[in-house]
Amino acid sequence: MFKIEQSENSFATHGRTSIEYLAAKRPQQYLRNMRKLFVVAVAVTLAATLSGCSGDSNANPTHSGLPMPSIDPALIPDAAPADSLAVDATLFDTGFGEYTFRVGEGPVWCTINYESNFSVCEQNEASAQYEPIPIPDTCDFSIGYQVRLWAQAPSGSSAADMPCAGGSYSDPTGANKLNDRESISVNGLTCWVDQLNVRCDNEAGNYIAMGPEIWAVH
Repeated sequence: MFKIEQSENSFATHGRTSIEYLAAKRPQQYLRNMRKLFVVAVAVTLAATLSGCSGDSNANPTHSGLPMPSIDPALIPDAAPADSLAVDATLFDTGFGEYTFRVGEGPVWCTINYESNFSVCEQNEASAQYEPIPIPDTCDFSIGYQVRLWAQAPSGSSAADMPCAGGSYSDPTGANKLNDRESISVNGLTCWVDQLNVRCDNEAGNYIAMGPEIWAVH
């Protein structure tokens, strides 16, 4: 963690704060530190989570009072094929403590943070073909386009949830594809692709799934 400070010298010599100076002079360190700050915020902010859900009407109700849309359970990938190909995780290394991959030919992408041991799968709102998920009163952004799974549930939280998000967790530009019937395993998390869909499991039996027509949090 780095210190954000503003000195008279920074303004006198460059007209910039020290954080702007760091971003200009040491971009890799700046990005690494900013991502760590984001991870800490994710870990301590338990915003609008939907636990124990599988994209069906049994999901925990939101504060909005609107009904939870249902998803046909048959569309959710059930188990990785016995002949699925395990792919070397380092092929997806971003260099910032994470692996990011695109899901086959579909619109979804996932990131596994191997320092904090969680995975996030997401897609743009325009790509989602399922019914919009009611936004809880506690969420000022959007919900339904990111799902997150921890290798081990944080204290007082669920291992799998759907965060209230104001934007994408990661940028998939330039990321390699994890193709149909391929899998990646990192620190107790395994993600695998079924055509346009992805599912990630932890060793405790929790899972998340996302695709153009599906989401699941269990």
